[in-house]
Amino acid sequence: MNHNWICADGQHFRLHEPGPIRPEMASRAGLPGDITHVCYVDWDGAELGLNTQQRKRLAQPYTQKAGYVLGGLAARFGGLWAPHPPEVTQPLRAYVLTTRDIDAAGLLGIASQYAPALALGDPRSDKVIELRGEVPSRVQFWPPYSAAVPKSELIVGPEAPLLLDGSWPDDDTGVIVVGVDQAALGADPSVARAVGTMALGLAAQTGGVCVDIFGFTVRDAADLVIRAG
Repeated sequence: MNHNWICADGQHFRLHEPGPIRPEMASRAGLPGDITHVCYVDWDGAELGLNTQQRKRLAQPYTQKAGYVLGGLAARFGGLWAPHPPEVTQPLRAYVLTTRDIDAAGLLGIASQYAPALALGDPRSDKVIELRGEVPSRVQFWPPYSAAVPKSELIVGPEAPLLLDGSWPDDDTGVIVVGVDQAALGADPSVARAVGTMALGLAAQTGGVCVDIFGFTVRDAADLVIRAG
């Protein structure tokens, strides 16, 4: 911590500590009554020596990064944030990265502890194991190598601060995807917690690590609850 901010990327991306919101400002912004504090990010110092066009280009990746960092924090503190990354409009998912070898029976055995109605899907040529149910509605295991997981399946915020480090080798790391059909933003809180509970259980029983769509490590099922307003 340096003064009232922390450096979130080791360079210029700074996250400032929460400060109280004046009632008149909250009213103008149309904020709910329980939102009483705000924190913000900036990239002070990164623009030195740049012209106007260069500064605009520089702002784009920082603004994108802000959507993931602030989104992950908002989910954990029950808050609201902007800008929204595109992932929040897609189905809610949690990811478990594991080096454990998992077969269909093993995945079904663990996942069924949290959702007894799950059933094994049809075999796939890419060796991905898929379970279907109600809540969560889908559980998949992408084994290493097929865990060149398509971007449509593994959406994790770029460079979010708590994302797994590079010590996880791609060639022996599988990915378990736990999801529902509801959009991540504003998903039913009980459904989001069910996804989180299963994902954390799978992580615990496979020696893995659970991350959310923002790239943050999930430590509590409620971390998956993303407030819409």
